[in-house]
Amino acid sequence: MKFNKNLLLDNLEVEQEELFKLAADKLFQEGYTRKSYLKALVKRESVFPTGLRTKSVGVAIPHCDPVNIKKDGILVARLNKPVLFRQMGDFETKVEVYLVFFICSTGGQEQLKDLRELMALFQDKNYLDKVYHSKNIYNTLISWKE
Repeated sequence: MKFNKNLLLDNLEVEQEELFKLAADKLFQEGYTRKSYLKALVKRESVFPTGLRTKSVGVAIPHCDPVNIKKDGILVARLNKPVLFRQMGDFETKVEVYLVFFICSTGGQEQLKDLRELMALFQDKNYLDKVYHSKNIYNTLISWKE
């Protein structure tokens, strides 16, 4: 799982629509996505919600089909105030999300590996707390499994 210091959005106070636009603009600017990404992301999230409750802060893993992606990466957004996401697998339940991991995947084995690692990261309450409260989120993210 590769985190990139150019793929961080920090200290945000936005609604989901603006968050998705900021992430899409950053990912496009950095060469990770195609112009179709934002529309595909919004559509997929409306059909397959990605909010996850954890023992720490709420997280979400929005993503879309690989056809909208140019190269693999993960943009991490840390929110000062939560954004409501519908819970994965449950259209009725809402999750207050403070950390959002926008997954860009061209498909294949790398995607499965990244998802497994993210799920392990999300189960580590102490580490998620550390990421959310860190002064330097990038250094904390890359310290995973050190």
